[in-house]
Amino acid sequence: MIPAVRQEKILELLSNNEIVSTDSLIKELDVSVSTLRRDLMKLEDEKKITLLHGGGVRLSQKATELNISTKLELNKEAKERIARKAASLVENGDTIFMDPSSTTYLMIPFLAGKDITVVTNGISHINQLTAMDIPSIMVGGSIKKTTNSCIGPITESTLKTFYFNKCFLGASGFSISSGITNHDIHERVIKLLALKNSCQPYFLLDHTKYGVITMVQVASLEEYPILIDEIPDDLKDYNNFILCE
Repeated sequence: MIPAVRQEKILELLSNNEIVSTDSLIKELDVSVSTLRRDLMKLEDEKKITLLHGGGVRLSQKATELNISTKLELNKEAKERIARKAASLVENGDTIFMDPSSTTYLMIPFLAGKDITVVTNGISHINQLTAMDIPSIMVGGSIKKTTNSCIGPITESTLKTFYFNKCFLGASGFSISSGITNHDIHERVIKLLALKNSCQPYFLLDHTKYGVITMVQVASLEEYPILIDEIPDDLKDYNNFILCE
């Protein structure tokens, strides 16, 4: 396993567990102590992880952005419940926008057969939409490798001319103090345009993203409906959460 792939695997393991021991990482990755140490030092230098006294490792408080293929495997069952509920809100005749999140990607099979038009800046999304014969429009622009999507001025200027019945957006994290946040300021602009030009916006957030704060705020926590698989106890009084069972 090459170092870059191994390091991505370390981040994936840490996404599923708050703290992981170095011993368990050695066993899971089947590497030597010295190899793991080099990987961990590189990830720490990049501020993606924090090394703890006693041999523990955790993601840094400033969460790192994983690639789309890794995110698709994280909390997949919860995301599929959210995706199924989101797709049920789409009606024949709708034009919808889907951003390049892993949960919106999982909506696509549930949209098959509906008389709709899907607009997206997600490259993985457009490939899957086309494969399932769902009428769709690709919004082009500069390629962001991590999310396999289009961002930047071309994407933004094109998106300004579209209007939607509904939009479905992911995010990197959400909290009471910081609201709904995202890693990338360019993606924030795209989300804001979609929110502005949609009659009914929705955020799709699984509960593991609660308490995660990333670089830029997209919206306040109570501003838009949020589809979620499990409502954290301290958010029970918020009436904009839609539980997906």
